[in-house]
Amino acid sequence: MKRIIIIGAGASGLFCAIKCKELMNNVDVIVLEANKQPLKKLLATGNGRCNLSNKSLSFDQYNGEVTKPIKEIISQFDDQKEFLEEGLLTKWMGNLLYPASEQAKSVAEVLLDRAHRLGIAVLTEQTVISLKENNQGYKIICEQASYDADFVILAMGSQAGLLSTENDRQKIIGNLLPMVPFRPSLTQMYTSPVLKSLKGVRVKAIVKLTDQDALLSCEKGELLFTDYGVSGICVMQLSRFYKPGCHLEIDMMPSLEEEELEAILIKSPLTRPLMGLVNTKIEQYLFKNKEPVRTLKNLKLSITGLRDYKTSQVMQGGVVVRALDDNLESKRHPGLFVIGELLNVTGNCGGYNLHFAFASAKHVANAIEGIINA
Repeated sequence: MKRIIIIGAGASGLFCAIKCKELMNNVDVIVLEANKQPLKKLLATGNGRCNLSNKSLSFDQYNGEVTKPIKEIISQFDDQKEFLEEGLLTKWMGNLLYPASEQAKSVAEVLLDRAHRLGIAVLTEQTVISLKENNQGYKIICEQASYDADFVILAMGSQAGLLSTENDRQKIIGNLLPMVPFRPSLTQMYTSPVLKSLKGVRVKAIVKLTDQDALLSCEKGELLFTDYGVSGICVMQLSRFYKPGCHLEIDMMPSLEEEELEAILIKSPLTRPLMGLVNTKIEQYLFKNKEPVRTLKNLKLSITGLRDYKTSQVMQGGVVVRALDDNLESKRHPGLFVIGELLNVTGNCGGYNLHFAFASAKHVANAIEGIINA
């Protein structure tokens, strides 16, 4: 009996295990997880609601090596259909796909129940020390046991969210596959100056990320001032395009032009005309400002860095896609596959990363079935 071992019981790893067993009932499928429980990161996604996918699967929502095969993997996967087959009802809320319960726990329970019924062994607290290729396939050495496998699927994700470290992945992968170093993505920003007087204030803004005179990216959404810099969905989206030395240009009043704001200030009978128009803390900050309108419409902050992997939703970087064939199998090491966030493909907020995790998982399961049945 052929044995498939998947390292990592996150979204991509467990879904891949399920698809392998559904396609090939005559194979032994084992999932090794270093943590005490599987799907730990999945349970926290989408603020606990689990945003599974997005109707607008535009490839410009992804960073890294978005090659032609990667685009095909992304576009050919139908989350709603796949999860319905596993017994999970989903629903669209705008462009975002969620479980019908709007609970990440529902997704986790459906996947774990399905894996159990298929006879998949999900072994937790299995810290992998090394992965070695031999004449029979691969040997995986853990702290307390070792396993032989005909096929190995690497699904360890990244260190985002403080679940592990980059060294853990590099130690497992060794010299088998090249990697682009991980760096934080979808995370908050440190700024100069830090506007501590505005800590806790949220504004609906248009935020531009610029490098000197060049526009790197622009987002419209909620921005949150913090005691270290800025946060919020639009800031996290922009962090994908961060470069040392870049700046933020923030329009805190996108519904009004500068001339309209100037007219309000001139015509108002109030001594402090911005009261009632903006948050009280912003009004107090602007009261002694010589150019309140320009500050409201174009607040400039220097970015001194990104917050680290502990607060990042995902990490950019990972295994080099061009070291793999179209089936995500190593070109140099047959039977070794890579899926999900461990690949050098990173999506934006809005279900893009989970979509790719599930899509790449099914793609590899189909590829292994083709190899075994050839």
